[in-house]
Amino acid sequence: MDFARLAVMDAGRPVRPASIQAEAGVLGSQGVQPYKSTLDSSWSGHCMRSPLAATSQTAAAQSTLLLAAGSAALLASSTRRRRQQQRWHIRATASTVQAALADEFLDFVGRTGSPAHTVEEARKRLETAGFVRLADGKAWHLERGGKYYVTYGGTSICAFAVGGSFDVERGGAVIAAAHTDSPCLKLRPCSKMPSKAGTLQLGVETYGGGLWHTWFDRPLGVAGKVVLESSGGLEERLVRITEPICIIPNLAIHLQTPEERKAFSPNKETELQPVLCAPCGGTDGAPAQPSGGSPTVSAESAPELKIRHPQELIDPLASALSVEAKDILDVDLCLMDATPPCFMGQFVSTPRIDNVLSTWASIDGLASFAEDKQALQDSCDLLVAASFDHEEVGSTSTTGADSQILERWLGQALQGLGGATWQEVVSRSFLLSCDCAHGLHPNYMSKHQAEHQPILGKGIVIKTNSNQRYATTPLLAQMVRQVCKASDAPAQEFVVRNDCPCGSTIGPLLSAQLGVRTVDVGAPQWAMHSCRETAHCDDVAALRDLCLGVFKHFRTVDASTTAL
Repeated sequence: MDFARLAVMDAGRPVRPASIQAEAGVLGSQGVQPYKSTLDSSWSGHCMRSPLAATSQTAAAQSTLLLAAGSAALLASSTRRRRQQQRWHIRATASTVQAALADEFLDFVGRTGSPAHTVEEARKRLETAGFVRLADGKAWHLERGGKYYVTYGGTSICAFAVGGSFDVERGGAVIAAAHTDSPCLKLRPCSKMPSKAGTLQLGVETYGGGLWHTWFDRPLGVAGKVVLESSGGLEERLVRITEPICIIPNLAIHLQTPEERKAFSPNKETELQPVLCAPCGGTDGAPAQPSGGSPTVSAESAPELKIRHPQELIDPLASALSVEAKDILDVDLCLMDATPPCFMGQFVSTPRIDNVLSTWASIDGLASFAEDKQALQDSCDLLVAASFDHEEVGSTSTTGADSQILERWLGQALQGLGGATWQEVVSRSFLLSCDCAHGLHPNYMSKHQAEHQPILGKGIVIKTNSNQRYATTPLLAQMVRQVCKASDAPAQEFVVRNDCPCGSTIGPLLSAQLGVRTVDVGAPQWAMHSCRETAHCDDVAALRDLCLGVFKHFRTVDASTTAL
């Protein structure tokens, strides 16, 4: 975000252009702000338009759709102007750099919806900062002061900034790592279901350990990858439909027994399948054209795909990709909350805080460090930001952290710097494992250990577990606190109760695989694994500042530390 880049970080308050200040004077005060990116109008009018493409319809029905599309366009234009004003108000009234960074995060997460989209947004941020893409599987030739990145499977990414003074005798690898995936509902290979109660439904599979009751009664879009048939063979493309096309409706309280009301526990196989929503004016499930298009008769999808997925889903995907429906051979799609991210006073509300926040913080931290030419020139380290897929299901995959992918990439990077090896630098290397933490809930305070209660708005959380569910040790934790102090990023502590199970993350996996010193940290949040989560603006900024700070200050802290 340009505004954040204009901020004078040391002064504690952003410098705002006169045009933005004037905008603030016109708008006056606002309450809860719906998030809207000025660079992406796809949210505009999202609740007023259907993305479902038209099949064969009568001329009268097509005329109705044209009229509806015209009305929707007028409403969308008004909504777009209003939300753009609200976004400028957020920027103009942001009194701290923390709020500006939170706005950047909402811009980032508001464009995601699947691990592949998270990687795509990370790629854009890196290329804006001058990072150059490397080809995985080929020899790399890196230069001191160079900036590079590599992706794998479209869902994992690793970026390198080579210190201008990189020295295999003095430096090491300083790594900030996260994961790209979040619990969600994913389309099954055969998502087409028999019609029930006059509706179309999609067959979905639960991914990860989600709070599935939070997915009910929410307008849902889709995001992910599709496989296309092209002139050259097969092609993978990203697709994202932000307008709501699905919903999982609750059962009315009047139709539930007292026992069912008391313990709402939906059957994940039979009661969690979403309805594919037909548009207003549609008949017998016949879909309307996506926003911005004319009603047309769509070509049928490929015969095999037509059997496995409903045509009413394939048509809007084809429209979004500007391809024929018959060219779509397969899909890898996540359902996502279609309601835009928003500010709530000092808080942010958005899907996928766990763990898009950590991916954004690590990538933006490295990109911001690399944009400081003098800091990069003075560094003697290989500076790395990486984010992996499949953490929510154990990380054991070709694109997960529990694979050889990071060790291979580090080895290639060091080899490309004159033949250095990981064994030569591992003892001076460090990994900051970033994954969100459980913030103290005001209604459930007894769920936290009494002396370890991270509060939203009070800084990042250092996570410790004696049973090695986290990789943190006392000495390493103190070193991170020193980095936090140098970065003006407040820190808190978390230890799970003895009578409560402890989650884990990529830190212990990578620490064991690489033999590298590791600390697990994260920003505190509420409602982890919910369809929609909450965090504090200050903690969003603190995590990013820590990721930036570890690249700036770790080598100094390490040089002044004597370990056994």
